[in-house]
Amino acid sequence: MERKFDKQDMALVKHEGRKHLVLADSIVWNFGTENSYLRVECFPGIRTARMHTVMVNRTLGNPDTILIHVGTNDLRRTSNLNYVMGEVYSLMATNKFKFLHCRLVLSGVVRQRDVTWWCIKVVNDRYDWIAKNLGVTFVDLNSWIERGNFGRGQLNINRRGVSQLGHLDFQTV
Repeated sequence: MERKFDKQDMALVKHEGRKHLVLADSIVWNFGTENSYLRVECFPGIRTARMHTVMVNRTLGNPDTILIHVGTNDLRRTSNLNYVMGEVYSLMATNKFKFLHCRLVLSGVVRQRDVTWWCIKVVNDRYDWIAKNLGVTFVDLNSWIERGNFGRGQLNINRRGVSQLGHLDFQTV
């Protein structure tokens, strides 16, 4: 059974020979540039349903770990959390079978200036439930990111935030 990880569970290790893929919206714009063990694909403005289509139709290789970060753009455009959760559940369930020998990690929604903390907590609790039910890992990046880790617009992670997230251990995530 997979469990929820946060900053206290992570350890800095070498990632020699490991392949890790991060699929996310623009919040990770510069993430991975300093980390040769990561391949990062950034899709500005992507919503969960579109990420599902991208992952089904694209050849993504055979990574050891795939971290999927979605949901923020969905929350900005809808007030129906059940719809968002259904999309996320479908995304993770489909990819669990597509990538049988890969560890899937569902990243929680990162705090944003235009989404309330209450809403983010509710969504991340539901993401954690989805991850537990599907046997994938849930990571709440809010335990890694500080207020000063965002750029001026508070939408994308700045260099300091990228450096801080670069210490994620994809072997235990």
